[in-house]
Amino acid sequence: MILEPSRKRRSSEDDSFIGIRVGVLLMVAFALFGVLAFRLWFLEVLSGDTYVAQAQNNQTRQVKVEAPRGVIYDRNGKILVENRAGLNVGLLPMDMYNPDPKKGNPAEFKKELSDLATVLDMNESDLQAAYAKAKKNPYTTYVVKEDVLQDPTVAYIKEHSLDFPGIEVDASYLRQYPFGALATHLLGYVGEASQSDLDQAQFATLGPGSTVGKDGVERTYDSFLRGTDGYKVVTVDAAGKPKGVQKEVPSTPGSNLWLTIDSDLQTAAENALVEGIQLADDKGFDQAAGGAVVAMNPQNGQILAMASYPNYDPSLWVSGMSLSKYNELNEKQAHYPLFDRALDGLYPAGSTFKPFVAATALSTGLVTADTTFLCNGTFTTANQTWKDWNPHPWGEVSLLQALRDSVDVYFYNLGNLFYQQPGSLLQNGVKQFGFGQPTGVDLPGETTGSRVPDQYTKPGPDKTWRPGDEINLAIGQGDLLVTPLQMVVALSAIANSTPTSPGTVWVPHVGWKITDSSNNNLHEIEPEKRGQLSISNDIIELVRQGMREVTTQGTAKDAFKGFPITVAGKTGTAQKLPEDDYALFMGYAPADPNSTPEIAVVAIIEQGGHGSSVAAPVVRRVMEAYFHTKSSASIIIPNTE
Repeated sequence: MILEPSRKRRSSEDDSFIGIRVGVLLMVAFALFGVLAFRLWFLEVLSGDTYVAQAQNNQTRQVKVEAPRGVIYDRNGKILVENRAGLNVGLLPMDMYNPDPKKGNPAEFKKELSDLATVLDMNESDLQAAYAKAKKNPYTTYVVKEDVLQDPTVAYIKEHSLDFPGIEVDASYLRQYPFGALATHLLGYVGEASQSDLDQAQFATLGPGSTVGKDGVERTYDSFLRGTDGYKVVTVDAAGKPKGVQKEVPSTPGSNLWLTIDSDLQTAAENALVEGIQLADDKGFDQAAGGAVVAMNPQNGQILAMASYPNYDPSLWVSGMSLSKYNELNEKQAHYPLFDRALDGLYPAGSTFKPFVAATALSTGLVTADTTFLCNGTFTTANQTWKDWNPHPWGEVSLLQALRDSVDVYFYNLGNLFYQQPGSLLQNGVKQFGFGQPTGVDLPGETTGSRVPDQYTKPGPDKTWRPGDEINLAIGQGDLLVTPLQMVVALSAIANSTPTSPGTVWVPHVGWKITDSSNNNLHEIEPEKRGQLSISNDIIELVRQGMREVTTQGTAKDAFKGFPITVAGKTGTAQKLPEDDYALFMGYAPADPNSTPEIAVVAIIEQGGHGSSVAAPVVRRVMEAYFHTKSSASIIIPNTE
């Protein structure tokens, strides 16, 4: 008989414990399968389009087709700025070596950038900074060098394409300047949009790497000139080489911009500035190295010429301005060629301010045409003495003679009379002409620093307004600051006044009209009035008579001797200590009482000395070009004021 061992009976509690463990395992298994299923569903359903797009990006490239910017013409249809074909080199981050040490090959990435820097003659640090911008949009080519040469640069990159993955060479449109450096400050230049640009409403629809106008009319009229970029969807192989075009959306060229500028007159103005500086140097003012000329149609505010010297070559911006070159253009020794003296230069007006003071004095009843002052060469009040530019006594002087001969003592008396009146009578009067405020010209960056000081706005710690402050203001000195553009606007208000229409203060403008690629008009820029003088034409005509005598009998008679057109003008020699005197002249023509003035011109030569012998000949040169009169020989004129 076989005896079996007795079996221990398992308790019901053990069976229950096993059931629990099995249940937990089953729940964990179901949870794992659930997570896996959810992940598959997420990848295939929710993220399917994203991964399909990424897969397609490994097979296709979207290449931007740049829109050509519009052409810029002068008023006569001469091309000032156009386009030419060029080649750009850019980075396409998705095809480059990955610098991430966990996912890529930083050594290969560094070598690629180092080799590219050598080929493009760039700093490697600049390429590193460019890559940092480019990787924000890895599927778009980010341009790092414009206007590269086909041979040897592009040829080398293509020949060694395996060493430069993600380095793209694309055709582009680059700006070209048929007249070279003509009207540089006015035209401006284009460049890559900065972040501050993109933050502005004007460029809100653009992305990084976009090309926009950076200054001048390129900036103001960028939305017209820019056009709309197109694109191509290109099929590529595993090496990223193009195989064919799947889709193409053409670009839309920008509209053309016509300016009020006359290129011939602009050339004459720029040449006259150089001649004026040479005249100053010949007279011993060897620090003269800068200046400005502005010519305007006084009947509608159209700028005919606007020159600032020294200027610069705008083509420097085409292939990318280097930091060293940019620093050179901002050096004191170069006399700041990037600075637009016509728009932003702040100067004492000197005696060119006297016609506006005279008009204000007459209109407020402070004096009449018959009022005279004894002018013996000096004026003393409040224990202070001011000298006339002419040390010899003038005797009794009327307003007409005071304008003709620029008699300082007469205007010292006016300044003292203005000081004795309540309020800011003189300041309010001259502000009618546009002084003390921006002109509103259609150019970016106009200075807001001009001023007509009074007892409330006197600069500096001493706010006490004294007789000397008003007296200095009456001769265009003291704390007065004006721009050449403000001067020509104010002069035009004197020139365009008629018996039926008081003088008009125009908003000056350089834009004339917008046309399409076939030069059909799309938009015309209408003249805009800024204000109207509250001074009668009879008073203005008296001032104009004095200004006509300036060029026929007075301080500028030698500068305009033999000129066949009657010119009304005013000389100025302004003090700006510790520098040498600044030479100024303003004039308009024709100035016969029954003629309609066509052109108003203002010229200033920094540290040029005398307005009569240096600045007045500059204005004559501009008027000779405008009226097509025979140019005189180099004008050597004795100094007056």
